[in-house]
Amino acid sequence: MSKFYWLAHRRYVENNRMRWHAETADEAFWLGYWQSHVNVAYFERAEKTDLGMDELGALLLKAMPADGRHLEAGCGAGYWVAALRAAGRNVEGIEYSRPLVELVNAVYPQLPVGYGDALAIDCPDNTYASYLSFGVVEHRREGPEPFLAEAFRVLRPGGRILITVPYLGRVRGLKARLGVYESHPPTQPFFQYGFSAGDFGALLRDAGFEIEYTRPLSIHRLLLEEIGPYRWLYDRIGSAAWRAAVHRLLGGRDGHMLLTVGHKPA
Repeated sequence: MSKFYWLAHRRYVENNRMRWHAETADEAFWLGYWQSHVNVAYFERAEKTDLGMDELGALLLKAMPADGRHLEAGCGAGYWVAALRAAGRNVEGIEYSRPLVELVNAVYPQLPVGYGDALAIDCPDNTYASYLSFGVVEHRREGPEPFLAEAFRVLRPGGRILITVPYLGRVRGLKARLGVYESHPPTQPFFQYGFSAGDFGALLRDAGFEIEYTRPLSIHRLLLEEIGPYRWLYDRIGSAAWRAAVHRLLGGRDGHMLLTVGHKPA
């Protein structure tokens, strides 16, 4: 799978929600996306990550309760499970792709990643201190509401939800107003939604959560996807220092993803 597979996606904005179309985000897609990552070195790198220096990692460490069990629902290959466990959090992961879970279990059996459906989590009510979800709920064509209801059920009172979804922020909103995206719904299969902060916050509140804050993430990825000249320059002269400079200058103002942190009322 191409590193920049998303360049082939058709994009359409309707009712303050963005849609990407190209392929279906099914089990086969995610197995193909993740399987090349699954090796011992991948998990060892995750465990050695200084989360305090990572854009998302630093926010997670601040927001996650220090005690209790934590769940990442739709954990993919298990990067964040490995990284957060190494940082002292009791995190476990569930993933819907059985072949991917079997591969992870074979390569790194000490990592607590198991098969599970984020729409029907196999645990009692009020189990977890926090619920993590990174780039999962946007792929349900009918909408993310059942994921959010299940997250609310499994969190203990006062437990926190930390969730990221693609962001319809300033850059994408401006391009939509200028008519840059598709003028009619694409015929290709649905891939994912992008949400404004207000739209996604309303969905979380409808599920019962109280919102604490939101923050855009991954400004570099946003610019790669949305600004052709930026991608052209980065392909030729880009570097880690380039990405760090862009983050210092523009980080938190816009981004490819939106982090929302909320909690289940005590």
